[in-house]
Amino acid sequence: MTLVPRSVRPLVWVALALAVTVVVAACGGQPSGNQSQSFKGTKKVGYSAPLTGQSALYGHAVSQSLQLAADDINAKGGVNGYKIEMDIQDDGTTVPQAVSNTKNMILQDNVVALMGSVTSAQCLAESPIAKQNKVITIDATCNSWQLTMQPDIVNPYWVSIVPNTYMEGTAAGRLAAKLNVGKIFIVSPKYLFGISETNAFVAALKKANSSTQIVNDPSTWYVPFPTNPRWDSTINAIQAAKPDLVYSNIFAADQINFIKQALAVDPQFFVKYPMTTLVSVDELNSLGSQYPEGMHAYMRAPFFALQTNNARLTDFISRYRAKYNNEYPSDWAVMDYDAFMLWAQAANAAKSFDADQVIKQVSGHTFDSLRGYKITIRSDELQANVGETTGTTTSSGGTYPFPVLKDVTNLKGDDLLMPLQMVNEIKGNQCDAKAGDPTTASFALCPSWKAS
Repeated sequence: MTLVPRSVRPLVWVALALAVTVVVAACGGQPSGNQSQSFKGTKKVGYSAPLTGQSALYGHAVSQSLQLAADDINAKGGVNGYKIEMDIQDDGTTVPQAVSNTKNMILQDNVVALMGSVTSAQCLAESPIAKQNKVITIDATCNSWQLTMQPDIVNPYWVSIVPNTYMEGTAAGRLAAKLNVGKIFIVSPKYLFGISETNAFVAALKKANSSTQIVNDPSTWYVPFPTNPRWDSTINAIQAAKPDLVYSNIFAADQINFIKQALAVDPQFFVKYPMTTLVSVDELNSLGSQYPEGMHAYMRAPFFALQTNNARLTDFISRYRAKYNNEYPSDWAVMDYDAFMLWAQAANAAKSFDADQVIKQVSGHTFDSLRGYKITIRSDELQANVGETTGTTTSSGGTYPFPVLKDVTNLKGDDLLMPLQMVNEIKGNQCDAKAGDPTTASFALCPSWKAS
């Protein structure tokens, strides 16, 4: 992967200006609490953000949410008596820049914690740096299970409060199996996340419905990442294969491009070839009424499906929209707010910013969340028992400027977590992973999975 080219440098300057504005705003108004707080000083929390590039939609939402969380934390006295300031740096959705940002934030800006980046490729490269420097990272977006389990990757200061690829792929596989279709076509991004989640999807699908046929060869499952601008070959291959269902975990700009181009080829494309796919409020909002109805979606934290009897989330939505030009918060905004508040609570409980002390207040502990339920960080691999939401896209009837879900099922995280026996087998190198290549680690090769 390369850094942002000269041809788009003006966009980078715009993004950097936005990042500066975000950081400066951390010193500004507070939504509640004592407006004349006296702090010992200021501590920074870092986030390498895709303000440009393939995942810019996500970076925008996360940056705003983290700023709101910082304001809320400071309004209640900060952390350990210090005011918290966000340190947000654009990475253009590239690994090299994410690595550079992480080093700068740790070694030059002296951040006391990090929020995880968007892609698993970025997080895979950032984790060793954070581990070496003993900086705790609360991860709410990148989610490959290898990040918290594979022995040559595991970082004792890395905490996942997002459904990992085993959990999410399992949810998607079970969803597809319930549809009782005969032929499935797979298209996923070619990097750790796409491979890891697709493997989980296939394993769960085959376990639930062994008669289902994957119609395209595994060598064709994966497409270039980040940013695949043209989808002609994939669209043609789907039309030729005539599957009953397309499974995909492409996201952000890639999913938007794919949908637009498929509809341009055939306005009935998604009627003829329904999809089960990873979706967030960002994609729904970006395409609005153009987003196809009838998509079998799995989502991480859609506010509209988690709002019932959830005053905490309702309040967050109201304040988020008031602060950010009436925007609705995406899944990423919800989860990263939870991530930041979790870290602040743990650091205050530890009465320290030291990663070893803070992690003791995270591992095995339970925290409130915007998602309407408490989350517990399992000590075995520092993975939270967070849920997944499934349903079918449909018009909101004018309630929102984008589709929502019908036939909603909010799956419990405890029902999706990887069994502990399998976790221990992976951590014990019993699942045939090649050293240095996380994409070869497969829970489907674990003794307990093969025996089940």
